[in-house]
Amino acid sequence: MPDQLVLAVATALAARGAEVLFSGGREAVGALYRMVRSRFGEGTEEAAALEAAVVEPDDYDRQAILAEALARTMAVDPAFDAAVRAEWRSVQARLSASPGDVTNEFSGTAGKVVQARDISGDILF
Repeated sequence: MPDQLVLAVATALAARGAEVLFSGGREAVGALYRMVRSRFGEGTEEAAALEAAVVEPDDYDRQAILAEALARTMAVDPAFDAAVRAEWRSVQARLSASPGDVTNEFSGTAGKVVQARDISGDILF
């Protein structure tokens, strides 16, 4: 059984996948959809599961099949697992933001990082 994160990702991909396809991916789930679609490849069982879920986004069985395919792929590919989890955190932040909100995201390492919305004046380190 896939974990809750995988189920949430599968549901978002199914529900918003068609929107991503028709909007050119200019919304929060777009990058996640493209990443998963690219990893699943063409003509694979996983790609078929993704496409079936997008065609019928309200079909729980199709979402479950997609979640299983996603979980299997994440289990055998740790880099993909990490990428999906990182992108999902980003999606959650963007989806929970209200219009006009600013969401700051940082991943990786850095000596100094500044995340802000409005700055008046200089920033000195």
